[in-house]
Amino acid sequence: MTEKEPLFTPPRFHEDVEFHRHTNRSISWLELFYDLVYIATLIQIGNFLSSNVDTQGFAQFLVLTVVVWWAWTGETFYQNRYVVDDLIHRVLVFTQMFAVATIGLSISMAFGDLYVQFTLAYVVIRLMLIFMYLRSMRAHPESSALSRGYVTGFSLGIAVWLGSLLLPAEIHWVGWLVGITIELTVPLVPRIRVLQQAVSVDYHHIAERFGIFTIIVLGESFVKVLDDAQGIAIELPQMIFSTFGLIVLYSLWWLYFTDTTDAVVEFDNPWKPFTWIYAHFPLAASLVMFGVAAKKLFAETWEHPGDPVHPEYRLLYTGAVVLFLLAVALIDASTVQEEAQVGDNQRVMVRVLGAVAAGILGVTLTEVDAVGFVTVISVVMMTQVAYSIYHTRRDVSSHFTA
Repeated sequence: MTEKEPLFTPPRFHEDVEFHRHTNRSISWLELFYDLVYIATLIQIGNFLSSNVDTQGFAQFLVLTVVVWWAWTGETFYQNRYVVDDLIHRVLVFTQMFAVATIGLSISMAFGDLYVQFTLAYVVIRLMLIFMYLRSMRAHPESSALSRGYVTGFSLGIAVWLGSLLLPAEIHWVGWLVGITIELTVPLVPRIRVLQQAVSVDYHHIAERFGIFTIIVLGESFVKVLDDAQGIAIELPQMIFSTFGLIVLYSLWWLYFTDTTDAVVEFDNPWKPFTWIYAHFPLAASLVMFGVAAKKLFAETWEHPGDPVHPEYRLLYTGAVVLFLLAVALIDASTVQEEAQVGDNQRVMVRVLGAVAAGILGVTLTEVDAVGFVTVISVVMMTQVAYSIYHTRRDVSSHFTA
């Protein structure tokens, strides 16, 4: 807020804000601050996975990730449709941030003694979002039906979350899954879908918000590896691993930020926007998994040099790459490349084939060490990037010679 702005300003629909008609809307400092609190919580989720690299731990990791990701997505879409930064809104957002931090503090024991604390923290996050939509119902009558639909659906989800506290401690997470499933399906209800198409989003802003969130999660992979390897002497095995490990990391960046961010979401299609949005959940999960797996494999290079990599670490790294490529395939399927000569189906097929290849290698390469394994996976990822470079150059050449 500046000194010239009123202390209490009702939410305004993004298309009604004068500056947005002439320039692309920029991400606010409050939104960036908000994102960082979520990233801190995702770091704790990664630490949880790092301490529980088994089937049960992975399933619990997915539950925790979808809860946090969905909480972030709900607030992000609200701040996409409505421009508001008054005192009331800031108090609501700061309250959300406090609750997100509480979730972060509860992660390690969310399925144990702190499940009540975790549950109530999530409920507070969603209650603040409901209060925001209640404000919008009064301030912007044209979108009041959509806001009312969100309030109703999210309130039902909150009721189920609170009801989960009545379940035995060992199965309280079942209530979480039911509640989050209800909330995830709210935007897919036919009536809500119609209203969402009538009340448009700010396309540039939402793509940038998801992009910023993704780049921060991706960068967190560096943090995990550097934190775990602090103080070690770099020798040849670590140097080789780092070289090819960074190639994989750079490839993840390339495939999302070069290919998918240059594409346009087909928001006129009734289902492709939802595919694009929901595909960012496995994308975020894969990047958290990748950071944990990269840290584990890097530790193998000095703790067990030359030995076959531990199966759980190999499969976690493989799963991260496979899940990432499948998520990018879904994003590709829901977007169109402007002036592209390569069909969308071909791009999707290449990503799926890459995921299949990485999966087969991850399952069959049981006798290679960490250095050899990451080197082989890097070849798969370099092939994906080479495909993108080749067809991007071809599309550009075709455009200028047309």
